[in-house]
Amino acid sequence: MEAAFARPDPPNDPPQVPLHQLLRAHTAAAHARLDAGLGGGLRNPREYAAYLEGMAAFLDEALAVLGAEAWLADARRLLAGDIGRAPPAAPAAGACTDPARAAGWRYVVAGATMGARLLLRDAQRFAGGAHGTAFLHAFAGGDAWPRCLAALRDARFDPPARARACDAALEAFHSAEAALIDAKAIPDAA
Repeated sequence: MEAAFARPDPPNDPPQVPLHQLLRAHTAAAHARLDAGLGGGLRNPREYAAYLEGMAAFLDEALAVLGAEAWLADARRLLAGDIGRAPPAAPAAGACTDPARAAGWRYVVAGATMGARLLLRDAQRFAGGAHGTAFLHAFAGGDAWPRCLAALRDARFDPPARARACDAALEAFHSAEAALIDAKAIPDAA
């Protein structure tokens, strides 16, 4: 005679921390250091010029990692115009093939669009000077951040891939910080 009781469902794994929250937690110190370096905004045209130079270097590295994603390549082209230079050559083929690494970098670059919204207000005070604001207008006004969040929500990374995404996001924050330090947009924390 068969037992008349139901087999229990297999135990559910505890809910996994959403990837964007994991990335935010993993990069919190680097993010805070970068924000502190920017000192709450841009105070004069020299700081704005240095910020643009630093962002140009950072976006060049992001393009090398992510490839010529349209939104990023457009932002870099506008940035070149704002600093009065020809845009760099398109990145060579062979951008990152690891979706987790790309997700980590994209998290930081797309997240920078949120900070750009704050910096745009400062930069508009310096409009008409030596540097334009086309880059910040486009970068701050795009939909890169919501698209990034949606992609992170939909990503089905296993634990090692999630760890690679976190490491890549930290790598991207360090790249941004180094580029802004080199451009004298933020002081060297060392």
